[in-house]
Amino acid sequence: MAIQYRRAADLTVSRRDGAVGVEPKAGRRTLAFVAATLIAAAMLSWLAVLNGYPLIFGDSARYLNGGILRYLPSEAPIFYGVFMIPLHLNGFSLWPVVAAQCLVLAYVLGASLRALGLFEERSFVLLVAFLALFTTAPWFAVFIMPDIFAPICVLAMFALFRGWEKFSGLERVVLVGLALLALASHVTHIVVGLALAALFGALRLLGRPVSNATLLTVLPLPLVALGAVVGVNVIAKGRPAITQDGPVFLLARTFADGPAYDYMRTHCAERRWKVCERLEDLPRDGELFLWSPEKSVWSSTTSGAQLRAEAAEIVAGTLREHPIELLRAAIANTLQQLVTFRAGVDFRRWEEVEGVLTLPGVIHRFFPQEFDSLMRGRQQQGRLDATAANYVYLAVVVLSAAGLLLLALRERPDPGLAEFFLVVAVALVVNAATTGALSTVADRYQARLVWLLPLAFAFSLLAHRRRSAYPADAAGRSFTRG
Repeated sequence: MAIQYRRAADLTVSRRDGAVGVEPKAGRRTLAFVAATLIAAAMLSWLAVLNGYPLIFGDSARYLNGGILRYLPSEAPIFYGVFMIPLHLNGFSLWPVVAAQCLVLAYVLGASLRALGLFEERSFVLLVAFLALFTTAPWFAVFIMPDIFAPICVLAMFALFRGWEKFSGLERVVLVGLALLALASHVTHIVVGLALAALFGALRLLGRPVSNATLLTVLPLPLVALGAVVGVNVIAKGRPAITQDGPVFLLARTFADGPAYDYMRTHCAERRWKVCERLEDLPRDGELFLWSPEKSVWSSTTSGAQLRAEAAEIVAGTLREHPIELLRAAIANTLQQLVTFRAGVDFRRWEEVEGVLTLPGVIHRFFPQEFDSLMRGRQQQGRLDATAANYVYLAVVVLSAAGLLLLALRERPDPGLAEFFLVVAVALVVNAATTGALSTVADRYQARLVWLLPLAFAFSLLAHRRRSAYPADAAGRSFTRG
């Protein structure tokens, strides 16, 4: 921790790595960290306050319904819905969910700074203020969707990997719990987590100092989350699966890209799949293929179980006969998703005849006392416009990427920072591949993570400032050591 000018009564002398310094007493350090985290969480919640209600999405109904009615959605894991139950008190209010998400995000941001040895209360608060005003982070912190847990799983896994020795036993348990919740809240998070676990393992093989306890805790986390998701499906649905509708989503992607459409045109006559009856009427757009009110694949006479079975067969056959075309499409979709990250595009006004406001809609049914607040909110009034803000977000992302490159050319980054840069790069690419190549290209998918790039640049600026302020200390030891 950087030396701060504080009252002598509040400081203790410490010796670390042969250097003598002063640090605040443990109790005051803890109190300062808690206060800074609460302030940071409050700043991250500003968009919900401006809107007048938490931001919602069509799929918010799925998670709220699943949690409150205690059933397993066919499209996604149940864990985010379960996470919300004790917060919204089974239908009392969604505001505690927003408060909890902002608090968890603020905490893992602080934990990441501590893992890098860069935490100082004022710098932390200023950093979060920057994220709240100039990045997409606050859009997802107040969003009633598991999207915010995508960056949380990245930050929590990194904090555990690089800062294991810096956390108490209780904090390790908390970070492990948050990482598992974040990973299990959505299938795409598990894929990102598996990629990060592979990266951490590779770093250890390359000689980076990591304790066995750290590896044995962090590397299995995505596998544990995957086991939990599959296990719940076995218990609830009677068969091992990540999501019931996964094959249909893959069919939508490959149908829109062309290979599955070509495969079906070739084999429909011999296989006589039920879905082939509407082959030429099905939209060639992935979103419309799934969700068009009149022409979606779900609106056919095929039962859900039969459609899922046929989709699995078609996708497997397409993979066998058109592997090169599928690979080309996957690469193109991944590249497109990497640069598609506007905020607010999916945060539209929801008509009362669809989505979360279908009567009796989830908000109207389970949160009747908040229905008027929802309807008066900027989002529901169509006044939540992020057009101007997106220009700022784009500029910040581009300048951050350029700044990171410039700093890397001018000076060798601290090993811990270099690890964080790798973690962010892997998370962004794998997230783009998982969503764009396997589902659909959507601004929301990459916007939820792209703000980690400005965060990495901010971390590098903090480290650079510390090197400049304390050159002797910087020469003597790494910022990321104990």
